[in-house]
Amino acid sequence: MEYPVWKLMTLGGGFWIALISVIHVYIAHFAVGGGLFLVLTEMKARRENDPAMLAYVGKHTKFFLLLTLVGGGITGVGIWFSIALMSPLATITIIHNFVFGWATEWVFFLVEIFALLVYHYAFNTLDAKRHVAVGWIYFVAGWMSLFLVNGILGFMLTPGDWAATGNFWDGFFNPTMLPQLAFRTAASLMIAGLFGFVTATRIADDDLRRRMVRYCAVWGAVPLVAVLLSGWWYVAALPPAQHLLVVEKSLRVGQYMRFFLWSGPLVALGALLLAAPQPDGVRRTMSIAVLLIGLAWFGAFEGTREAARKPFLIWDRVYSNSIPVAAVPEADEKGLLAVAKWTRYKEITDENRMAAGAELYQLQCATCHSVDGPMNDIRKRTAGMPVEGIDAALDGQGKINRYMPPFVGTRAERAALAAYIAEELDGRAGPESAEAAPPELPEMKTDTPPFDQDADYLITASARQGMSVFSDNHLLTIGTPGNTIRARLILRGEVPEQVTDGVILSYESTPGEPELRGEFQPAEDETSFEAAVAALPSAGGSFDPYPLLAVTAKDAASGKVLAQTKVVLPVSTELGCKQCHGGQWTDPAGAGVSDATAKHVLAVHDRMNKTNLLAEADAGNPVVCGRCHADSENGQTGREGVPSLSAALHGFHANYLTGRDGDACAACHANAPTGPTRFFRGHHAANMGFECTACHGPLEDLAIGLLKGEEDKGVDVSALLANLKPRRVDSVDEIAPRKPWEQEPDCLTCHQDFGPGMAATADGVWTKGASGLFANRKDEMDAVACVACHNSPHVVFPATNPYDADRDNIQPLQYQGEARTLGGGACRVCHKVDMEGEAHHPNMSM
Repeated sequence: MEYPVWKLMTLGGGFWIALISVIHVYIAHFAVGGGLFLVLTEMKARRENDPAMLAYVGKHTKFFLLLTLVGGGITGVGIWFSIALMSPLATITIIHNFVFGWATEWVFFLVEIFALLVYHYAFNTLDAKRHVAVGWIYFVAGWMSLFLVNGILGFMLTPGDWAATGNFWDGFFNPTMLPQLAFRTAASLMIAGLFGFVTATRIADDDLRRRMVRYCAVWGAVPLVAVLLSGWWYVAALPPAQHLLVVEKSLRVGQYMRFFLWSGPLVALGALLLAAPQPDGVRRTMSIAVLLIGLAWFGAFEGTREAARKPFLIWDRVYSNSIPVAAVPEADEKGLLAVAKWTRYKEITDENRMAAGAELYQLQCATCHSVDGPMNDIRKRTAGMPVEGIDAALDGQGKINRYMPPFVGTRAERAALAAYIAEELDGRAGPESAEAAPPELPEMKTDTPPFDQDADYLITASARQGMSVFSDNHLLTIGTPGNTIRARLILRGEVPEQVTDGVILSYESTPGEPELRGEFQPAEDETSFEAAVAALPSAGGSFDPYPLLAVTAKDAASGKVLAQTKVVLPVSTELGCKQCHGGQWTDPAGAGVSDATAKHVLAVHDRMNKTNLLAEADAGNPVVCGRCHADSENGQTGREGVPSLSAALHGFHANYLTGRDGDACAACHANAPTGPTRFFRGHHAANMGFECTACHGPLEDLAIGLLKGEEDKGVDVSALLANLKPRRVDSVDEIAPRKPWEQEPDCLTCHQDFGPGMAATADGVWTKGASGLFANRKDEMDAVACVACHNSPHVVFPATNPYDADRDNIQPLQYQGEARTLGGGACRVCHKVDMEGEAHHPNMSM
């Protein structure tokens, strides 16, 4: 942001730096180890009085000189050129802070050049003692160059005390300086052997060729032990944040590490095989193959080291996209375009939105991502993701998985960048206008069953959940298909009774609905019945999230029908995973989790948690979230030390959907105003205009409460909690911990003394346990369940169903002819006579 941007597309994403630097460092390490190889081999030849070996050293010196001085010099200039263009701020920082270190390194580099030229051109004219001395001068100068550059490279990953002191020596002798020096020294010896094979396999003399190949094999294989030990030392010396990224968190770093660990022994094995008897043509070809494997092996190390710095170029000072950490607060407040020095647009308008998005892409993304290129292709990573999903990904970037830097800028800039990526780079249509009317839903006819006001019995029935939402995908299982219906048979009278003995309650689908049939079983509360009804919303061929069940009570002895009613079975597969993870709905109505969506969800989980879930699912083992993440609502206990499903899902997504209100809830739950379910249909939504946040609070606050509940159980949720900032209170400490499905907002927080008066918000005051939940609570007499009169959570009477306004109001319409709280102001529903007083709870007649 401080310098002009080198615009890169296909060959962006660090392609040039990666290509040039891997070749350069391979040659540069050969320049160090190969220098020792030359002088020790020369000493061996002179000591053994072997003129043939000495002649080989002379020829190898020419190969060495051309490759290291010419190839190394050109690629070295290439590195400086490419990093100065792509990462000018980091480049200037390491120059300014280590100017004398670089100056010293250049002195040693000059000594290298002159020593190597003398060593080569005076190979046959200098006396042996002086010539060997020149060889040692070259090696020492080369190793000192390695020593100096190594300290500066280590500083970029682990600045150590330099961050506080700014002292040259604190930065140079950083925590990884010595282990990295040991590793690079040992690796340079191996690389010297690998390059030695190239010339040794081309020696004409059979005996000398055999001896020199074996000699090179020792160099190519034996140092591997030191490489592995120093590599372990290097990783162990990493500070906690970098160590966590390398060892546990980053899938990409892990891939580099795995390749490095198995390719190193492969290189050593190749070196040993070259020493075995081989046809000359095979040996020469094999020497090139081993050399190239060695290049890939050392490239994996460099890739690991570079990746371990993410999301920084200089740890905690400069992000990988060259944005200084210190500049982020101002850019977030004023906008990155406004504070960056080389931008055409300074603010987002409707006219420049795409062009400004393109500038933001170059500022924040192009350093690491290409477009249809070989390095980190942005199109592959955002394929299928809608604008909303890309916006959410940018919102959460750098929070949980710190491999990428955070998005820097305003919310409007984030939206512009998301639109540019989705619409311009990926070629997808933009989002529909927010002002567009929601699609019309098909009308459903709901008949209210007749009721004789003199009847002896009536049934109240309601769903345990106002809406049960679950996935219908064969790869990924979230939730349990179906819902639980709770029913109560009431013997009407001056003192009504809830009947549980000598009766049979059954349910069956109403005409035109998917075929469902079964019997209720006595519930634990000893006053009601329950039936777990397995059902899918699309079982009837069209999407129906509100199928009706006819509930019948019969005398067990005679079979006489005692009472009948109808109840909605709320079930939906409208999980909003596709909003961010891409894919399509499987049901044309706008529901159902597709394979593409499920696979992307599992791939993200694998990448961020180093799991192997996608492979398991593809192998025919569906992933059940409750297997690891406890889900008490569905009877799944999970694994110890793993956060509950509710805490994990809300905690994770709260980092990606910040600063939102009810739209954050609707993005995932089946309550989108344009969706086919719209499950929040009770009195609070339909008649009072409430959003989910009125009771549950903003997503961030909700997630913090759940995560703190996990902390109380000893579960480590620090990564999910670290970047969450509460919206309705000043600090995390003010939010009470809670258990999912057991501690929910308490209705009496707003409805004090059961009255209609409303407080500002109910979130943050939880029920003490499962018995206090609205779904389980009973009246003041501890006799009648709240839901028996008020209906299910999220569907309290009078409700307004999106398919038929009174589909959820059947029982109050059936028994009292009015869509309101059952028995509210109409005690005769159960008592058959007018009652005085408010026995069930105060203000019950209001």
